[in-house]
Amino acid sequence: MSTPSPISDEQLNAFLDHQLDPEERERLLGVLEHDAELRRRACELRNLSELVRHAYDPRVLPRPRSAVPVRQRPWVQGVAAALLLGLGTTLGWFLHPAGGPGTRPPAIDPKVMYLDQERAFQTASLSEAPEVHGARKVLLHISSNDPRKMEAALDTAERLVRTYRARHIPVEVEVVANAGGLDLLRADVSPFADRIHALHQKYEELTFYACRTALSRLMAAKGLHNPPPLLEDALLTPNALDQILERLQEGWVYMSI
Repeated sequence: MSTPSPISDEQLNAFLDHQLDPEERERLLGVLEHDAELRRRACELRNLSELVRHAYDPRVLPRPRSAVPVRQRPWVQGVAAALLLGLGTTLGWFLHPAGGPGTRPPAIDPKVMYLDQERAFQTASLSEAPEVHGARKVLLHISSNDPRKMEAALDTAERLVRTYRARHIPVEVEVVANAGGLDLLRADVSPFADRIHALHQKYEELTFYACRTALSRLMAAKGLHNPPPLLEDALLTPNALDQILERLQEGWVYMSI
């Protein structure tokens, strides 16, 4: 097992931005070679920053939904494009423990990612991430049709709302589904339709969104003339990526299931 790395996110960002001198870069490369956890952190920082860079490239989105500037990084666009195409790129943390039924539920203080005041990505536990006007605002992103991940998304959303309600802390939670994650909110295939309806009725702080762009891609791929029906408790967002970026800029924290 890898031991905890002393390398900070700031050092990783400098490494990924090619801002380290040759000697320091070689040292960090040596650490990366033997530290699996550090490689995972570096990958996550690069992936989410590339997602933002892709979204603010005028050749990709000529009319961005927000004018807030985001620091751009000089990396290739492969990972962000993979997310846009629904290929299931992992951008966060899978919170459901392995082992099937009877295992311990996900913790209430998982790792999250957010934008700091300098518009750079940071990672922290949820309790250490900044609040927005005294409230917790969390976006859960599901892009897989794996029933375990769907259940993890619902477990996490409910646990967040219940915990912050008990602490009398305002909270908003959005579950945004695209790619394979659309199956969670499709009326014709969702294995959790009853639970989603119960959650929606019980918690006004919880909202479910399906990606319209992903639905259009699904229709084109399967030759459908009409979009698959959605659960009555699901709303449509024009584009999941836009929603994620907009929420990040508003101060929300991001978790990928």
